Amino acid sequence: LAVTLDAVREARELPTLRDALAGEYRRVMWFVQQPPDLVEGIRAQLVDKDRDPKWQPATVAELAADAGAGARSFVPALPLWD
Repeated sequence: LAVTLDAVREARELPTLRDALAGEYRRVMWFVQQPPDLVEGIRAQLVDKDRDPKWQPATVAELAADAGAGARSFVPALPLWD
């Protein structure tokens, strides 16, 4: 949620669609490679089938003030554009 909101806010300020797509790619690559949310969601939905993910942090109120900063500053190993 925090990363998505950060992406929308950033995209409003970007000059081109190309820049916005690069930002989306950067965030997707960060999400897949860095935090445990994707793995936890897969575990809850497909592995244990309990549909009860244990998110960290557990609530939106517990998020850091700039929770999207890691995704915003992530540099993928393989760039979207050459």
